[in-house]
Amino acid sequence: MTVSVPKISIVTPSFNQGDYIEETIKSVLQQNYPNLEHIVIDGGSTDNTRQILAKYPHLIVICEPDRGQADAVNKGLLAAKGDIIGWLNSDDTYYPGVLDSVAETIDPQRGIFIAMGRCAYIDEAGRPTGREHPSKFVSHRRVVEIWKDYTIPQPALFFHKAVYEQCGGLDEGLYFALDYDLFLRYTKAFAIHTVDRVWATYRIHTESKTTEISQGTLLEKSLTVSRRYWGDPTALSYWQYLASYWLYGGRLGVASLKEVGRAVDCYQGGKIVPFAWHFLLSLLLYAPTTLRHLILPSLQARLSARRLRSRP
Repeated sequence: MTVSVPKISIVTPSFNQGDYIEETIKSVLQQNYPNLEHIVIDGGSTDNTRQILAKYPHLIVICEPDRGQADAVNKGLLAAKGDIIGWLNSDDTYYPGVLDSVAETIDPQRGIFIAMGRCAYIDEAGRPTGREHPSKFVSHRRVVEIWKDYTIPQPALFFHKAVYEQCGGLDEGLYFALDYDLFLRYTKAFAIHTVDRVWATYRIHTESKTTEISQGTLLEKSLTVSRRYWGDPTALSYWQYLASYWLYGGRLGVASLKEVGRAVDCYQGGKIVPFAWHFLLSLLLYAPTTLRHLILPSLQARLSARRLRSRP
Protein backbone atom coordinates (compact mmCIF):
# COMPACT_ATOMS: atom_id res chain seq x y z
CA MET A 1 0.00 0.00 0.00
CA THR A 2 1.46 3.33 -1.10
CA VAL A 3 1.27 6.14 1.42
CA SER A 4 0.64 9.47 -0.29
CA VAL A 5 2.70 12.48 0.71
CA PRO A 6 1.75 16.12 0.19
CA LYS A 7 3.07 17.79 -2.92
CA ILE A 8 5.69 20.46 -2.17
CA SER A 9 6.39 23.38 -4.51
CA ILE A 10 9.67 25.28 -4.21
CA VAL A 11 9.70 28.75 -5.79
CA THR A 12 13.12 30.18 -6.75
CA PRO A 13 13.43 33.68 -8.26
CA SER A 14 16.68 34.23 -10.15
CA PHE A 15 18.53 36.88 -12.08
CA ASN A 16 22.21 36.49 -13.03
CA GLN A 17 22.89 34.07 -10.17
CA GLY A 18 24.97 31.60 -12.19
CA ASP A 19 27.61 31.43 -9.47
CA TYR A 20 25.17 30.00 -6.95
CA ILE A 21 21.96 28.66 -8.50
CA GLU A 22 23.26 25.18 -9.30
CA GLU A 23 24.04 24.60 -5.64
CA THR A 24 20.50 25.75 -4.83
CA ILE A 25 18.98 23.36 -7.39
CA LYS A 26 21.06 20.44 -6.13
CA SER A 27 20.05 21.08 -2.52
CA VAL A 28 16.40 20.70 -3.56
CA LEU A 29 16.95 17.75 -5.90
CA GLN A 30 19.02 15.83 -3.35
CA GLN A 31 16.11 15.89 -0.91
CA ASN A 32 14.82 12.87 -2.88
CA TYR A 33 11.31 13.94 -1.97
CA PRO A 34 8.82 11.87 -4.01
CA ASN A 35 6.20 14.53 -4.73
CA LEU A 36 8.03 17.73 -5.63
CA GLU A 37 8.00 20.56 -8.14
CA HIS A 38 10.74 23.16 -8.34
CA ILE A 39 9.76 26.37 -10.14
CA VAL A 40 12.52 28.75 -11.21
CA ILE A 41 11.52 32.23 -12.38
CA ASP A 42 14.38 33.79 -14.32
CA GLY A 43 14.09 37.45 -15.20
CA GLY A 44 16.20 37.20 -18.36
CA SER A 45 19.66 36.42 -17.02
CA THR A 46 22.62 37.31 -19.23
CA ASP A 47 25.18 35.12 -17.45
CA ASN A 48 25.36 31.29 -17.52
CA THR A 49 22.11 30.79 -15.57
CA ARG A 50 20.10 29.50 -18.55
CA GLN A 51 22.77 26.93 -19.43
CA ILE A 52 22.68 25.66 -15.85
CA LEU A 53 18.88 25.47 -15.81
CA ALA A 54 18.92 23.47 -19.07
CA LYS A 55 20.92 20.73 -17.31
CA TYR A 56 17.96 19.95 -15.05
CA PRO A 57 14.88 18.85 -17.03
CA HIS A 58 12.82 18.32 -13.87
CA LEU A 59 12.67 22.10 -13.33
CA ILE A 60 9.65 24.19 -14.28
CA VAL A 61 11.30 27.31 -15.73
CA ILE A 62 9.53 30.60 -16.36
CA CYS A 63 11.99 32.76 -18.27
CA GLU A 64 10.74 36.25 -19.06
CA PRO A 65 11.33 39.85 -17.97
CA ASP A 66 9.83 40.80 -14.64
CA ARG A 67 9.37 43.90 -12.52
CA GLY A 68 11.71 42.73 -9.79
CA GLN A 69 11.95 40.03 -7.12
CA ALA A 70 8.41 40.46 -5.81
CA ASP A 71 6.93 40.04 -9.28
CA ALA A 72 9.10 36.98 -9.91
CA VAL A 73 8.12 35.27 -6.64
CA ASN A 74 4.46 36.06 -7.24
CA LYS A 75 4.64 34.37 -10.65
CA GLY A 76 6.02 31.29 -8.97
CA LEU A 77 3.42 31.30 -6.21
CA LEU A 78 0.65 31.60 -8.78
CA ALA A 79 2.07 28.68 -10.78
CA ALA A 80 2.66 26.44 -7.76
CA LYS A 81 0.49 23.31 -7.62
CA GLY A 82 1.77 22.02 -4.29
CA ASP A 83 -0.08 21.55 -1.03
CA ILE A 84 2.96 23.11 0.68
CA ILE A 85 5.08 25.97 -0.66
CA GLY A 86 8.63 27.09 0.07
CA TRP A 87 10.44 30.18 -1.23
CA LEU A 88 14.16 29.56 -1.74
CA ASN A 89 16.27 32.28 -3.31
CA SER A 90 18.84 31.34 -5.95
CA ASP A 91 21.80 31.77 -3.60
CA ASP A 92 20.42 29.83 -0.60
CA THR A 93 20.19 26.08 0.03
CA TYR A 94 18.33 23.42 2.01
CA TYR A 95 19.83 20.96 4.46
CA PRO A 96 19.31 17.23 3.69
CA GLY A 97 15.99 15.73 4.78
CA VAL A 98 14.24 19.07 5.20
CA LEU A 99 11.29 18.40 2.90
CA ASP A 100 10.44 15.15 4.67
CA SER A 101 10.46 17.06 7.96
CA VAL A 102 8.27 19.80 6.49
CA ALA A 103 5.75 17.27 5.14
CA GLU A 104 5.54 15.61 8.57
CA THR A 105 5.09 18.96 10.33
CA ILE A 106 2.58 20.96 8.28
CA ASP A 107 -0.86 19.49 8.86
CA PRO A 108 -4.04 21.58 8.60
CA GLN A 109 -5.97 18.93 10.53
CA ARG A 110 -3.73 19.66 13.52
CA GLY A 111 -3.96 23.40 12.88
CA ILE A 112 -0.37 23.71 11.59
CA PHE A 113 -0.35 25.76 8.39
CA ILE A 114 3.13 27.37 8.64
CA ALA A 115 6.35 25.73 9.82
CA MET A 116 9.78 27.25 10.37
CA GLY A 117 13.16 25.73 11.10
CA ARG A 118 16.51 27.32 11.87
CA CYS A 119 18.74 28.97 9.27
CA ALA A 120 22.55 29.05 9.21
CA TYR A 121 24.62 31.74 7.50
CA ILE A 122 27.17 30.74 4.86
CA ASP A 123 29.71 32.87 3.00
CA GLU A 124 30.23 33.34 -0.76
CA ALA A 125 32.05 30.02 -1.04
CA GLY A 126 29.31 28.17 0.85
CA ARG A 127 31.34 27.83 4.05
CA PRO A 128 29.45 28.05 7.37
CA THR A 129 30.15 31.28 9.21
CA GLY A 130 29.31 29.78 12.58
CA ARG A 131 26.34 32.13 12.97
CA GLU A 132 22.60 31.62 12.60
CA HIS A 133 19.74 33.91 11.71
CA PRO A 134 17.60 34.55 14.83
CA SER A 135 14.79 31.97 14.53
CA LYS A 136 11.90 32.33 16.90
CA PHE A 137 8.17 32.92 16.74
CA VAL A 138 6.19 34.22 19.70
CA SER A 139 3.21 36.01 18.19
CA HIS A 140 2.12 38.33 15.41
CA ARG A 141 2.64 41.21 17.82
CA ARG A 142 6.28 40.27 18.26
CA VAL A 143 6.73 40.18 14.46
CA VAL A 144 5.32 43.71 14.25
CA GLU A 145 7.88 44.82 16.86
CA ILE A 146 10.79 44.59 14.42
CA TRP A 147 12.85 46.99 16.56
CA LYS A 148 13.36 44.00 18.88
CA ASP A 149 15.09 42.19 15.95
CA TYR A 150 13.57 40.16 13.13
CA THR A 151 13.31 36.44 13.89
CA ILE A 152 11.76 34.79 10.82
CA PRO A 153 14.38 33.36 8.40
CA GLN A 154 12.69 33.35 5.00
CA PRO A 155 14.55 30.35 3.47
CA ALA A 156 13.59 28.14 6.43
CA LEU A 157 9.85 28.84 6.33
CA PHE A 158 7.18 26.80 4.52
CA PHE A 159 3.42 27.35 4.33
CA HIS A 160 0.30 25.49 3.24
CA LYS A 161 -1.34 26.69 0.04
CA ALA A 162 -4.37 27.76 2.12
CA VAL A 163 -2.21 30.49 3.67
CA TYR A 164 -1.33 31.90 0.24
CA GLU A 165 -4.93 31.60 -0.96
CA GLN A 166 -6.17 33.55 2.04
CA CYS A 167 -3.39 36.13 2.47
CA GLY A 168 -1.95 36.58 -1.02
CA GLY A 169 1.60 37.04 -2.29
CA LEU A 170 4.28 39.71 -2.10
CA ASP A 171 3.67 43.46 -2.23
CA GLU A 172 5.23 44.44 -5.56
CA GLY A 173 5.52 48.04 -4.42
CA LEU A 174 8.31 47.07 -2.01
CA TYR A 175 11.99 46.47 -2.76
CA PHE A 176 13.27 45.85 0.76
CA ALA A 177 11.34 44.06 3.55
CA LEU A 178 9.42 41.90 1.04
CA ASP A 179 9.43 38.83 3.26
CA TYR A 180 8.74 40.93 6.36
CA ASP A 181 5.55 42.35 4.89
CA LEU A 182 4.45 38.90 3.67
CA PHE A 183 4.98 37.26 7.04
CA LEU A 184 3.24 40.09 8.87
CA ARG A 185 0.14 39.28 6.85
CA TYR A 186 0.60 35.54 7.29
CA THR A 187 1.13 35.68 11.07
CA LYS A 188 -1.87 37.94 11.50
CA ALA A 189 -4.01 35.01 10.36
CA PHE A 190 -1.87 31.95 11.24
CA ALA A 191 0.64 31.00 13.92
CA ILE A 192 4.08 29.65 12.98
CA HIS A 193 5.05 26.21 14.27
CA THR A 194 8.80 26.17 14.99
CA VAL A 195 11.10 23.17 14.57
CA ASP A 196 14.43 23.12 16.44
CA ARG A 197 16.47 21.93 13.48
CA VAL A 198 18.55 23.72 10.83
CA TRP A 199 16.51 23.61 7.64
CA ALA A 200 18.24 26.10 5.36
CA THR A 201 21.26 28.28 4.71
CA TYR A 202 21.31 32.00 4.04
CA ARG A 203 24.24 33.11 1.88
CA ILE A 204 25.98 36.39 2.65
CA HIS A 205 27.85 37.79 -0.35
CA THR A 206 28.64 41.12 -1.94
CA GLU A 207 25.80 40.94 -4.50
CA SER A 208 23.03 39.94 -2.06
CA LYS A 209 20.30 42.47 -1.41
CA THR A 210 20.98 42.53 2.34
CA THR A 211 24.46 43.94 1.73
CA GLU A 212 23.08 46.93 -0.20
CA ILE A 213 22.08 48.82 2.94
CA SER A 214 23.00 48.84 6.62
CA GLN A 215 20.97 47.21 9.38
CA GLY A 216 19.91 50.65 10.56
CA THR A 217 18.62 51.73 7.16
CA LEU A 218 16.86 48.38 6.69
CA LEU A 219 15.18 48.81 10.08
CA GLU A 220 14.11 52.31 9.07
CA LYS A 221 12.51 51.00 5.87
CA SER A 222 10.92 48.05 7.67
CA LEU A 223 9.33 50.36 10.22
CA THR A 224 7.22 51.82 7.42
CA VAL A 225 5.83 48.33 6.84
CA SER A 226 5.45 47.63 10.56
CA ARG A 227 3.32 50.74 11.06
CA ARG A 228 0.69 49.31 8.71
CA TYR A 229 -0.16 46.92 11.54
CA TRP A 230 -0.18 49.31 14.50
CA GLY A 231 -3.83 50.13 13.97
CA ASP A 232 -5.54 53.51 13.95
CA PRO A 233 -4.19 56.18 16.38
CA THR A 234 -7.50 55.91 18.20
CA ALA A 235 -6.81 52.22 18.96
CA LEU A 236 -5.01 51.01 22.08
CA SER A 237 -2.74 48.79 19.98
CA TYR A 238 -1.28 51.83 18.21
CA TRP A 239 -0.11 53.37 21.48
CA GLN A 240 1.18 50.03 22.78
CA TYR A 241 3.36 49.62 19.70
CA LEU A 242 4.50 53.23 19.88
CA ALA A 243 5.46 52.83 23.56
CA SER A 244 7.38 49.62 22.78
CA TYR A 245 9.18 51.33 19.90
CA TRP A 246 10.29 54.24 22.07
CA LEU A 247 11.32 51.93 24.92
CA TYR A 248 13.75 50.40 22.43
CA GLY A 249 15.15 53.82 21.57
CA GLY A 250 12.76 55.01 18.89
CA ARG A 251 14.49 57.20 16.32
CA LEU A 252 17.58 57.41 18.52
CA GLY A 253 17.76 53.61 18.51
CA VAL A 254 17.62 53.58 14.70
CA ALA A 255 20.29 56.29 14.48
CA SER A 256 22.45 54.37 16.94
CA LEU A 257 22.13 51.20 14.84
CA LYS A 258 23.29 53.12 11.77
CA GLU A 259 26.38 54.25 13.70
CA VAL A 260 27.00 50.64 14.79
CA GLY A 261 27.04 49.66 11.10
CA ARG A 262 29.50 52.42 10.27
CA ALA A 263 31.69 51.40 13.21
CA VAL A 264 31.78 47.79 12.02
CA ASP A 265 32.67 48.86 8.46
CA CYS A 266 35.51 51.03 9.78
CA TYR A 267 36.82 48.27 12.04
CA GLN A 268 36.81 45.74 9.21
CA GLY A 269 38.64 48.27 7.03
CA GLY A 270 41.30 48.84 9.68
CA LYS A 271 40.21 52.44 10.26
CA ILE A 272 40.59 52.58 14.03
CA VAL A 273 40.02 56.32 14.62
CA PRO A 274 36.76 56.48 12.58
CA PHE A 275 35.70 53.24 14.27
CA ALA A 276 36.15 54.80 17.70
CA TRP A 277 34.19 57.90 16.60
CA HIS A 278 31.19 55.95 15.29
CA PHE A 279 31.30 53.61 18.30
CA LEU A 280 31.16 56.62 20.63
CA LEU A 281 28.31 58.18 18.64
CA SER A 282 26.29 54.97 18.83
CA LEU A 283 26.76 54.92 22.61
CA LEU A 284 25.77 58.55 22.98
CA LEU A 285 22.67 58.17 20.80
CA TYR A 286 21.32 55.05 22.54
CA ALA A 287 23.72 52.82 24.45
CA PRO A 288 21.44 49.72 24.69
CA THR A 289 21.54 49.42 20.88
CA THR A 290 25.35 49.41 20.94
CA LEU A 291 25.29 46.74 23.63
CA ARG A 292 22.80 44.49 21.78
CA HIS A 293 24.22 44.80 18.28
CA LEU A 294 27.96 45.31 18.76
CA ILE A 295 29.31 44.56 22.23
CA LEU A 296 27.34 41.39 23.08
CA PRO A 297 27.85 39.73 19.63
CA SER A 298 31.60 40.43 19.90
CA LEU A 299 31.75 38.88 23.36
CA GLN A 300 29.75 35.85 22.23
CA ALA A 301 32.06 35.35 19.23
CA ARG A 302 35.14 35.47 21.48
CA LEU A 303 33.62 33.01 23.95
CA SER A 304 32.73 30.61 21.12
CA ALA A 305 36.27 30.85 19.72
CA ARG A 306 37.74 30.23 23.17
CA ARG A 307 35.58 27.13 23.66
CA LEU A 308 36.70 25.75 20.29
CA ARG A 309 40.36 26.31 21.15
CA SER A 310 39.98 24.62 24.54
CA ARG A 311 38.57 21.41 23.06
CA PRO A 312 41.04 18.51 22.98
